[in-house]
Amino acid sequence: MSAGAVRVGRGVTVVGVAGLVVLAGGWLLLDAGPLRTAVVWAAVAALAGCVVALTGTVLRAGRVTPARGYELALDAARAPAPATGAALPAVLHGSRWPWARVTAVTLAVPTALVLFCTLGAGTPDRGAVPGRIADADYVIKELPVVAVGGVERAGSSSRASSEADYTVRLPAPHGGAAVPATFRAEVHRGVRQVGDTLPVAYVPQRPDLGAVGADTRSAVEAQLAGRTLPYGTAAVAGVLWAVAALAAFCVGTAVTGPPRGGRRVGKDWTALRATAAGVAEHVERPTGDDAGTGADAGAGSGKGSARYACLILHTDTGDVPLRLAASHRRAAPLLTGAAGWLLWKPAGPRGKVPADFVADDGWQLPGRLPAAEAARIAAARTPAPFTVDTARHTRLLELGSHWARTVPAGVLLGAAVSVVAAGALLLPVDGGWRAWTAVAGAVAPLLCWMITGLFGAPRATTPAASVEAGPAA
Repeated sequence: MSAGAVRVGRGVTVVGVAGLVVLAGGWLLLDAGPLRTAVVWAAVAALAGCVVALTGTVLRAGRVTPARGYELALDAARAPAPATGAALPAVLHGSRWPWARVTAVTLAVPTALVLFCTLGAGTPDRGAVPGRIADADYVIKELPVVAVGGVERAGSSSRASSEADYTVRLPAPHGGAAVPATFRAEVHRGVRQVGDTLPVAYVPQRPDLGAVGADTRSAVEAQLAGRTLPYGTAAVAGVLWAVAALAAFCVGTAVTGPPRGGRRVGKDWTALRATAAGVAEHVERPTGDDAGTGADAGAGSGKGSARYACLILHTDTGDVPLRLAASHRRAAPLLTGAAGWLLWKPAGPRGKVPADFVADDGWQLPGRLPAAEAARIAAARTPAPFTVDTARHTRLLELGSHWARTVPAGVLLGAAVSVVAAGALLLPVDGGWRAWTAVAGAVAPLLCWMITGLFGAPRATTPAASVEAGPAA
């Protein structure tokens, strides 16, 4: 069941975010028709399947605490027969899923907001009259308003947005008296008066089909195409969404580092025997800042210094901080005392160097080493030859891989409410309930997130044992 929970978690990570993106994109960018209907309902079905899969995993295997989830991941990664520690594996596993999980969560939040904003604000169907006009040889012209009725304002101001029934006269196809046509239109500022003009779509040869109007030509074209939002509004929403997606990619890379592929250990790598000693706070000063003393670094001196929790490894060159893509507070009790190899390929002088801790009992833990620490170690020791054993194999330790069994019932309930709300808003029924349903769909998972604190930030638990950015004492 442990492997099944990991597969479910990975599947939900991919399918859930893809479903959100497809649902928001299909509703925002596609015209009304069979294609949009198929795309958006398929996406809703995928999201519902994700909620069902998570619920089934929790019911079958039982919910566990996040700390227990880390224990399960470690148990699954341990080798049956521990190695002697004399040799290194020739190949290291790639590590992509931690980055994928963080990026997925960061992308899902703005995507859900864009989705429910457009679901609540968009028109679910173009209606019978716009459909008949769109299928005929229509024109769009500015026509004067001859009557106004049924005015509904969005606020008390005279410049507030409003909806009203506007009547215009359509030219007769072969001369004679004009044909009156009434349509309901939304105006963003105030109410159009008799004598004002509006862009109106109608069929010159069939004025009996009626008319469609709005305060802008693009809004009329959007109604005829059955788009949920006018082209200009959809473009703005799309740009904001693209910016959010880029930010999610950057956040995922900053938190976990770039996704890694499999790597072969070479003679140019650095390898140290190391023992995990717990978690502590590391202080990293900007590149080029005076190294100062250990006490100064521990006090956080240096403009722009960064503090973050790290797994501390005892080596023959002093204590080395290894930054993990996991909660250090939960990982430290499980990893403390583990012996193995810390190895990395030398990189540039800035940022963090991808490094891996390969334990003697068969697991490989990916992390990142501050570049200043890598440079210090390179300057403090003479490279020593090490043995690579092509027959030795390790198992990748992903401390967050069992997250599917840690999801609280409240979060699952909130996700189910959001999926049901999205499905209701896809129905071709208009009304004031749409805005409230969109708010409910967007707020339900947010409230659950605030209550459960499922994605709480990791923090150091032993600040007194903080490791300095400079050489260890």
